[in-house]
Amino acid sequence: MTQYSFWAAPYRPMFTGAAFWALICIGWWPLGVRLGLPAPGFGPIVLWHVHELLFGFAALAVGGYLLTALPNWVGKPPEKGLVLKALMGFWALGRLATVTADHLPLGLVLIGNAIFFFVLFGLLFWRIVAAGVYVKTPFAIAILALGLVDTTYMTLAKSGDVTASLSLARAVLIGFAILITAIGTRAVPAFTTIWRQHQNLPALNAPHNERLRLTALVLLASAVFALLLNAPDFTYGLLVLAALVLLATMTRWRSLSTWRNPLLFGLHIAFLWLPLGLLLVGSLWFFPTAYPMKNGLHALTIGAISGMIMAFTGRAASHTPEGFLRAPPALTCAMVLLWSATVTRLAVPLVADAETWENTAALLWCASWTFYLIAMRPTLSGPPVRPVLSGRLPKNPA
Repeated sequence: MTQYSFWAAPYRPMFTGAAFWALICIGWWPLGVRLGLPAPGFGPIVLWHVHELLFGFAALAVGGYLLTALPNWVGKPPEKGLVLKALMGFWALGRLATVTADHLPLGLVLIGNAIFFFVLFGLLFWRIVAAGVYVKTPFAIAILALGLVDTTYMTLAKSGDVTASLSLARAVLIGFAILITAIGTRAVPAFTTIWRQHQNLPALNAPHNERLRLTALVLLASAVFALLLNAPDFTYGLLVLAALVLLATMTRWRSLSTWRNPLLFGLHIAFLWLPLGLLLVGSLWFFPTAYPMKNGLHALTIGAISGMIMAFTGRAASHTPEGFLRAPPALTCAMVLLWSATVTRLAVPLVADAETWENTAALLWCASWTFYLIAMRPTLSGPPVRPVLSGRLPKNPA
């Protein structure tokens, strides 16, 4: 294996693998099944849909993000070669175990899904502890927690308790909201500050407020505990409060000023879906007749989680020979298509021909990840870049 191999950097197989699976999942259901393809062997179908987008697509993207960031944390070269092949093999084994879950013993399904999470956790934890950067251990623990929750989800699903499985999935959604908040509230204003400096624009006014950030994180973590303790009024009330805190945080970021930079503007738009989605979902608990909650969740799943994955990981495809980042046209198209898919999917309960709109949203989703893969293609060979996936604010932004 040369240094120019596809397996020379974690983002290559893991980001592209996540995008392919995002495309295949929705291309299979609802689109493929409605065209006559056999349904995945894990029913009811909504359980497979939720599982594969959270524990398949999103989990692989997050794993790729963490392994790409790991060299900066520990001061070591990135993982490559056999390690990445093994991780991708374990992840693929999980996809196979899930799609045939109705035909396998529970033990095989659980092992097939869990091995990726536990190996990734072990790798991250070992590297972090060996380097003494203990402040990063929560990221490794988050992967372990995701694996344990996945095991619980599949156990509940195989027992026939659909309601409990979907309730657990909502806790996972809030967990992803915590991750986005932890990373995004630092990275987005940092990237924005650096860009404004290069554009000779005035510095942001207090671009990063640690108190607001910690408040949002505490509210979201409390919401997870409240949901697990079956206290829904507290859960959704806390989500509304967290959304308001995040919106207050974003007012300091001057998001509209970034419209000239599609890569940065796309990151702002993706993050905006987080407080909007939390506000929508939290409010619908108290006003259930206003709009279906199950549809409102797509503001978080498509808009916030998928949007942030695309905006962050797309930075790997945005390096230029001049040394700065610029979104390639295909990535800009991908982000616009993903926002369009979000809005279209949210409109489904409001229109007469719901199935047509749902199919349109699915097609937009598939088109968005197709364009993303086109944007990523040049990065999959040649010398691997070191994507800038996190940012630090300058000590003196002015």
